[in-house]
Amino acid sequence: MTADPAPALSKSREASVDIAVIVPVSERYDNVHEVYDAYKKALQSSGYNFEFTYVLDGPFPDVLDELEKLQGQGEPLRVVKLARWFGEATALTAGFENSRGDILLTLPAYYQIEPSEVSKLLKEAHDQDMVIGRRFPRTDSRLNRLQTHLFNWGLNAITGSSFRDLGCGARAFKRQITEEIPLYGDQHRFLPVLASRQGYRIKESMSHNRPRTNSRAFTGLVSIRAACSIC
Repeated sequence: MTADPAPALSKSREASVDIAVIVPVSERYDNVHEVYDAYKKALQSSGYNFEFTYVLDGPFPDVLDELEKLQGQGEPLRVVKLARWFGEATALTAGFENSRGDILLTLPAYYQIEPSEVSKLLKEAHDQDMVIGRRFPRTDSRLNRLQTHLFNWGLNAITGSSFRDLGCGARAFKRQITEEIPLYGDQHRFLPVLASRQGYRIKESMSHNRPRTNSRAFTGLVSIRAACSIC
């Protein structure tokens, strides 16, 4: 994989990145510029200094073109390009390794929660090691809601945890967690479970759902198999 250099930033800016925003890009993504602007607006209201790291999990020339335009406009973002599809766990790890900031904020490249909820996640992370979004109320399709319910029910039965929405990719957490817990395969979904086992404080935060009409739910069977691997 290769990482594009970050846009030129002042030394004071380089020394004061609080939040590393990691956005993995795979087969699901919405309008790049629109989503970026929405996330950026929410982050600006939080009062933190931040920098985006987009990770392209395979060749996405249209996305890369839009990101390079944003870089050319001086936007605070980096781009990591993976040579082929590796999966979201690898993409996230690449983002962790090529970013700066003690707090990591992972966000999907498509609308999953209302962008305005991002600042709420960061606020609640003050006294937690990890805060994960829980989409509520759910406004997506009944099929997606049923799959999510069955997945979380199965996961909780297997692991003894009590999380309600591990399919939500919006999470804020301390970088230390990723340094102690490696991710591989499909285990990115279970990072809260793994971190909880290590004694970290984890909180679910109610986040307004923003449905996508063309969104596809994750494959529950594959994820349940991955859950078995962490038991």
